[in-house]
Formats: sequence, structure tokens, C-alpha cells
Amino acid sequence: MNFITSLRSEILKTKRTSSVWISLLGALFIPSIFLIMYLTRPDKLVPRLMMAPWQIHFSQGWQGMNSFLFPMYIILICALIPQIEFKNNAWKQVFASPQSTAQVYFAKFLTVHLMILFFYALFVAFMLMTGVVSDLANSKYTFLERRVPWSVLMQLNAKTYISILGISAIQFWLSLRFKSFVGPVGIGLALLVGGTIATGFGWEHVSKIPYAHPILTLMSMKDKGPLQLENHELNSIGYFIFFTALGYWDLRTRKERG
Repeated sequence: MNFITSLRSEILKTKRTSSVWISLLGALFIPSIFLIMYLTRPDKLVPRLMMAPWQIHFSQGWQGMNSFLFPMYIILICALIPQIEFKNNAWKQVFASPQSTAQVYFAKFLTVHLMILFFYALFVAFMLMTGVVSDLANSKYTFLERRVPWSVLMQLNAKTYISILGISAIQFWLSLRFKSFVGPVGIGLALLVGGTIATGFGWEHVSKIPYAHPILTLMSMKDKGPLQLENHELNSIGYFIFFTALGYWDLRTRKERG
């Protein structure tokens, strides 16, 4: 069995889980709130969005995403994917199949990242739809009169994805270590709250906390622009490499797998 076959098998397994619905509803959450606000309070929001509607719209949306929703989604999706085998007591069947430990580990981990990118694409699409629908419903909005800042948006997407690499590797490793869904989610939520508090207090070592990296990316883009990788983003890449290697080594050397 080659890697592509293993990956296809892992993707098919997600159809039996709630991961697709969590991705859809999670990506729709913030755009839905914005749409309701735009349609019900145009008196306050039209003047605020008049000069740069898309920039302000996406900036506010990503602030909510990066501070909590996106990291929380990663915590949940990293826990859900391994739970497919834990719930069905299927780990022995997986390792008895003609695929190596590396294929099992990296196919499952890549599936997690494909779900993250799926969530990403849905969120951007829903945010665009929110602006368009708001403008069609109320011509005082200027979304359709202004160009979408695609360059800045794509750079924000890329930098945010880099900032969550460390979280994904840590949570995936934890989710393989715990049979219970609650364990890795609880640890991840506690670390996310800790990272949020540290960011709020402006702790000088906050760049070392991977769960604070997404919001730090948004803050750095507002202050300096999107052209370079910040220190916390380099740390995120380092965490990703270390915990991905640790997770694979742990799975390969563990006596009881699943």
C-alpha cells in the first residue's frame, strides 16, 4: 500500500465523523454574526466601513478567528481524527494492514492539515459572501465598489497557517497519546487560555507559547506589515518539526499502540 492510498483511506474515514460539520459550522460562525450585524445595524456600521470596507471586515474577522476560534478548531480536529480508531478499537487492524508506521502517522497528520485548509477556505469564502450579501441588501455599503485586497489577504492566510503549525503538531501528538477525547482537548484549551492571558498582559516571552502565535501574527501584521516571518512564526516552525518528529518516534516505539 503506497502513501497516496493510505491518505485516501484516512480522508474517507472523516466522512463518518463530525469533523466536516465542525469545519462548516466553525467557518460559518463569525461571518454569520457579521452578516446579522451588517443587516441590522447599518446606521453604525456603514460609516465605519466606508473608507476601507474589505480591510476592516477581514481584520475584524481574523481577530476573532486567530484569538480563539481557529486554535480551538485545531484542538478539536486533531482530537477527532485519531478518535476514529480509538472509538472503534481499530488500531490493531490499522497496524496489521500492509502500511508502515510512517504511512499511518503522516497520512493521518496530513489529513488533519487538509481539514485545516478546508476550514480556512470556507472561512474566507463565507467572509467574502458576507460582504457581497450585505452590499446587495443595503446599497450604502461599499463592498462591491472596492477591490478585495487579495495580496494582503493571501499573505495573512499564509502567515496564519505558519503560526498554527506548532499547535497542530502538539495537539496531534497528545491525541495519539490519550485514548480519551477529553484529555487532549482539555490540555489544549488550558494552554490556549494561558496563551491568551499571556498575550493580554504583554509578557515578554509570549512568543515562546505556541497557542499565542496566531494572535501574535495578526498583531504583527497590523504593526509591521506582512513581508517577513516574525520570531514567533519561526518558533512555530521549530515546534512543528520537533513535535512531529516526537509524535512519530513515540508512536513507532510505543509497546501498546491504541
